[in-house]
Amino acid sequence: MAQCKGTLRDLQLALQLKIEELRQRDALIDDLELELDTKDDLIRRLQDDLDRQRGGQQSGGGAPDEPQRTKRQAISAEPTVLDPSQLTDVTLKSYSKSKESSDLIQRALMDNDFMKHLEHGQILTIMDCMHPTSLTKGCCVIQEGDDGSTVYVLEEGTVEVTKQGKTLCSIGEGKVFGELAILYNCTRTATVTALTDIKLWAVDRQCFQTIMMRTSLIKHSQYTDYLRSVPSLRSLPEDILSKLADVLEETHYSDSDYIIRQGATGDTFFIISEGQVKMTQQSSPGDEQVMKTLSKGDWFGEQALQG
Repeated sequence: MAQCKGTLRDLQLALQLKIEELRQRDALIDDLELELDTKDDLIRRLQDDLDRQRGGQQSGGGAPDEPQRTKRQAISAEPTVLDPSQLTDVTLKSYSKSKESSDLIQRALMDNDFMKHLEHGQILTIMDCMHPTSLTKGCCVIQEGDDGSTVYVLEEGTVEVTKQGKTLCSIGEGKVFGELAILYNCTRTATVTALTDIKLWAVDRQCFQTIMMRTSLIKHSQYTDYLRSVPSLRSLPEDILSKLADVLEETHYSDSDYIIRQGATGDTFFIISEGQVKMTQQSSPGDEQVMKTLSKGDWFGEQALQG
């Protein structure tokens, strides 16, 4: 018995040491990330100064507040309970809507903090799968503490949001509520009651997850095809291409934004999924020549992967 207790104490001590080691490692990672952000900012400022000295910028360009590339933000949610092999067995039912209703749902989803980062095609599919429901004044739409699996868009009427009996706010037409239910398997955090007769559009978690998984698989296949079209990557095994497709990040640039600057150290490989890119070369200050124009499916910066 004494030996067992001693062994247990040893395990507890080892666990405490490991937890402390992980805590110190996390703190080090935070420090390194902060240092990296500082260096990135310095590099951007130095690059802007260099561009101005070369005279290759247009008047007013290259300022420190020049728009930086923005990455598509993903919705963070619990792991899906659906198996990819089951996707073909799940039928997505669409519901007819007037143009006014369709436009209202789209605007509501695009104005929502959680939904606005979805792709346009995903929003259209979610809108198409939303079914109508109506409730009379005084009816409870969502009850605090209940399990939730449905998100709503309010088309007509007004609802009141309360928590522990205290009124938080009122929600009017064209707004989304209950969205956490399709992201996380959690209980409702507030009660929503109809202040008037209301008309709602709703979609449940399983339908939402099915839409997200299907579009994710389609995008992964598309990314793999993009990678396979690059000569220097074509000979890679299929599993490696698949892993590369997993880590591709969707990045957006506005018209006339710089993506790569001549003379800068390259560390990123790009494949164009939408739009066009102009490649130019500066032979002397103020003399910039257009080399070629790239479009969807073309790539550039592949040598950055080799260096």
